[in-house]
Amino acid sequence: MIQDKPINEILPEAKILSIATHTDERGNLTCVQNGDNALPFKFERVFWITGVPAGATRGCHAHRTCPEVIVPVHGSFSVKINNGKDPETIVHLSNPNEGLYVPPMVWCTLFDFSADAVCLCLAQYDYDESGYIQTFGEFAEAVNGTI
Repeated sequence: MIQDKPINEILPEAKILSIATHTDERGNLTCVQNGDNALPFKFERVFWITGVPAGATRGCHAHRTCPEVIVPVHGSFSVKINNGKDPETIVHLSNPNEGLYVPPMVWCTLFDFSADAVCLCLAQYDYDESGYIQTFGEFAEAVNGTI
């Protein structure tokens, strides 16, 4: 079940989602599957990021139509999100029971990875290079209707 918390009033469509975790004497089991309402969409693609060198960034793009949920399954990192109109928002992720919902047309940069970070991403759609906006200038023009 989705239990979401808006990040802030500037970017209310981006949310922290609570992901159900089952705990017993053997440890924790956290799971999402299509149809269980853990995510606001059915996912077609799952990928993860590991071994990010100190000071490196990932993401640095926006998706035209594909929402994602970003989960820190181990370690921590920060995510800078920007809708192209309002001030950017920075979210620090370190709880593997929570994911950041990033809607389409939000610029997203991941940074400040801990050495042991594992970032899991669940995307609504399969990879499509044409669905990415790779420069912030192009993104700002798209958001403001100038392209």
